[in-house]
Amino acid sequence: MAQFEQDGKRLHGKKILCVGLCNIDIIQVCDAYPAEDSDQRCQSSRWQRGGNASNNCTVLANLGARCELLASFSDAKMFHFALDDLRERKIAHDHCVYHRGAQVPLSTVWLSLATGSRTIVHSNPDLPELTFEDFQRINLQDYAWIHFEGRRNTSTIVQMIRSIVEWNERPENQSCKVKISVELEKPRHSNLDLLVDGVDVVFVGKDFARFLGHDSAREAIAGLKQLHPGSYIIICPWGERDTVAIDRQDRWFTQPTYPPEVIRDSLGAGDTFVAGCILKLAEEEPPGSLSVVLEFASRVAGQKLAIFGFDGIKRD
Repeated sequence: MAQFEQDGKRLHGKKILCVGLCNIDIIQVCDAYPAEDSDQRCQSSRWQRGGNASNNCTVLANLGARCELLASFSDAKMFHFALDDLRERKIAHDHCVYHRGAQVPLSTVWLSLATGSRTIVHSNPDLPELTFEDFQRINLQDYAWIHFEGRRNTSTIVQMIRSIVEWNERPENQSCKVKISVELEKPRHSNLDLLVDGVDVVFVGKDFARFLGHDSAREAIAGLKQLHPGSYIIICPWGERDTVAIDRQDRWFTQPTYPPEVIRDSLGAGDTFVAGCILKLAEEEPPGSLSVVLEFASRVAGQKLAIFGFDGIKRD
């Protein structure tokens, strides 16, 4: 608790806001990935609140941070499961937007005990994305950090980011600027790189990097810096390989992963890493070396791989 109180002072008592998706994951733990047209039993199954931004909040809450989720919600009874979980974990969601009659976003997930892989089939037929007007209802004064999950409403997220940048530039806000981060992960959205301008930290996913034609984390970072020059951090985790990053002074860093002896559940490991980076970066005042941040996040992600779900993730 003493560590959390100290960290809370570094964040000035403000929250970390994660903007993106909240859905329900239906997870089946199987001996091996199921063959097509087969009928078999799984080892176990569970429901879990999911979505990148939602998972970021879960990890941040487990690590002792004050956090909030901003997402579109369905008003369906099934979605009460996700709402109850948010309340139990004390994750604020006061500004989330409810949509009458919208279907609940669902992900069906197969976890293979043989390989540690996870296969996801996602369904989100009609839940609207957040609008800029939805975002304007928050008070930026309440947050130390705002993280955006790159989604298909790219132009709207650009508006949100620009509104924060404009708020930060006001003379009266110079001592309480809001840090901004964004995750570029979805390979089906080719214009996600437009979200880079004005942010402090960019997380580049391996799938998105490959979608743009890059074969390594270093190549992806160099390509992004060439397209969008500026003073900001880029962090590119590459699965089981080393994470590569570059800081504001264009210094390069390489961080190994810390996989457990047995990988039980890789679902949300990337979200865990991102949350670990955000928390450590938000706590650093003045900012320390990026290597400290990457080390912390990699160890937290390693913890997650060893357990089912997120309960049990904690500070070392």
